[in-house]
Amino acid sequence: MKKLVMLAVATVFMCSASVMAQSSVINKVKETKVVKQTETTVVVSAKARAEKMAKDLKLTDAQKTQVTSLFTKQDASVAKLKAESKVGSADYKTKLAAIQKSGDEQIQNIVGKDKFQQYQGSLKAGEQQVKEKTTTKIKSVKTDLKIK
Repeated sequence: MKKLVMLAVATVFMCSASVMAQSSVINKVKETKVVKQTETTVVVSAKARAEKMAKDLKLTDAQKTQVTSLFTKQDASVAKLKAESKVGSADYKTKLAAIQKSGDEQIQNIVGKDKFQQYQGSLKAGEQQVKEKTTTKIKSVKTDLKIK
């Protein structure tokens, strides 16, 4: 009987520890102002992206306001595109590239050429970090599953 009680207490403790660990991860995600998250993508709000850009590039308040407005318009354009086109289709990719190119041109007009190049560099560094994390994760899973 004592063994069953101890087993029940241990099970409850393990479950509560698991729930607490998951809630701390959720709280960290909320702190980054994530708007939407799926298994493969995370969408961060326009305001959060603009704040990060303002901090990284030391933008003025006026520039920050312009960038926030631009990101909000871009998000609306992309949402409209997703509603109208099949995600992943050639038409979708072409239109998305046009939206991104237009946005880049507008950002360059707002922040200037030097800060825009710094912004592009930080984007590429972020992409590289994501690739490295993904590669590491894949290697870890393959090792765990003993796949070559």
